[in-house]
Amino acid sequence: MQKPIELVVKGKTLRGMYHYPDGDGIYPTVILFHGFTGNKLEPHRIFLKLSRRLTASGLAVIRFDFSGSGESDGDFEEMTFSSEVFEAQEILKFVSYLPTTDAERIGLVGLSMGGAVASIIAGNNPSTVKALVLWAAADIDTIMGIYRQQEKKGYFLRNEHGQIDIGGLWLNENFYADLGKWNTYETLQAYQGPALILHGTGDEVVPPTTAEQYQAALGGRARLIYIPEADHTFNRHAWEEQVLTETTKFLTNTLF
Repeated sequence: MQKPIELVVKGKTLRGMYHYPDGDGIYPTVILFHGFTGNKLEPHRIFLKLSRRLTASGLAVIRFDFSGSGESDGDFEEMTFSSEVFEAQEILKFVSYLPTTDAERIGLVGLSMGGAVASIIAGNNPSTVKALVLWAAADIDTIMGIYRQQEKKGYFLRNEHGQIDIGGLWLNENFYADLGKWNTYETLQAYQGPALILHGTGDEVVPPTTAEQYQAALGGRARLIYIPEADHTFNRHAWEEQVLTETTKFLTNTLF
């Protein structure tokens, strides 16, 4: 079953979807964090597909749009990495207090920049988060490197406020300065639970070697699976199937 849910953070309503097994109960619960310019569905509805698989396996799932994305309040130009981390922390708190959540069995899944957010949340809440899955997770250096390359090539158009036009969305003029406050690898080291890392060898956005750095930060507690030739968001049925299968198996085995 599924139903829409809402959470107000700093006056903005975040809109999401709550998936849960049929019948009353208290369930292990997984939170999904979408990527930069993404939303709670993500490409080819992969977040929805994962939610349905996990629910069929007896887990509950919650997936929100961050503010300024999808159906949530706010404008994209207000978003920073820090704002998403803050909202993710509020989402974790919200989920842990739900009467249908087994607060001792909460997992996180993050895609791309959502993976960086998930890493920060896991590192800051090591006693709460019991499972972590990173899909093509970006890190701070990668995000800033992409920006610098594109800026050097003159790809960016700016408005009078210094905001950057990225495909019709204005990016906060302080976005990259804000990134400099964070270190995903350093924060993640505090997380002591199991983790699964999935990354395509053909990822054109986040270098596949980034996955190895995340694995190193986890001190060997993470299993790393490379998806041969897969792109950044696993845009082929076979790639998607492997990601969904491995993620479902890992979370089911870890949270039950």
